[in-house]
Order: sequence, then structure tokens, then C-alpha cells
Amino acid sequence: MLKIIVTALIVILLVTTTTGLHAKIERKVTNWLELSRLFYFILLSASIVHVFLHFKSQLAGDILWVIYLIIVFILMETAFRLKRETFGNPHLTVLLLVALIAALGIACWWI
Repeated sequence: MLKIIVTALIVILLVTTTTGLHAKIERKVTNWLELSRLFYFILLSASIVHVFLHFKSQLAGDILWVIYLIIVFILMETAFRLKRETFGNPHLTVLLLVALIAALGIACWWI
């Protein structure tokens, strides 16, 4: 059940992040950023719950997963900050989307 929730959250994050980074109006960028943050913290909470459920069997892999999610969160915040202040950085946007797609693949395989 947790795998389905995490996969759905990553797909929702892909949609909200892509839409937010391609929005033309700053208010819409901010709205999509708020939605992305909300879903991201739900994803991080679900991953931490997964760490506690599988504490003895997969501790190292789960901690690496949480660290990876924190790195993707930093990328997301940086991309949205650049989008709000300037016109954004297309290389950072592509890197963020690749990281989210990799997170989707890892979540489908690992969790």
C-alpha cells in the first residue's frame, strides 16, 4: 500500500513541478510551488514511515532514499526560486525532472 502512495505522490510531483516551472505568471508559480511542497512533505513522511516499518532489514537503503529525497527537494526549491526571481534555468529544470523520474523508478523498484 505504501508503494502505491509513494508512486502516486511522485507522479503528482512530476505534474505539479512541470506545470509550476512552465507557468508564466509569478502568482501561479507560487501556487504550484505550494502544492509541490505539500505533496513533497507527504512523500517524505511516507518514506520516513517506510524507514520505521523496515528498520532492521533495509536501514541503509532507506536512509539513502531519504537523503536522495532531500537532495531532490533542494533542487526543487532552487528551481522554483530561480523561476520566481528570473526566467528560470532550463538546465536545472531538466535536472530536476530527471531526478524526479529517477525517484519514480527507484520508488517502483525499491519501496
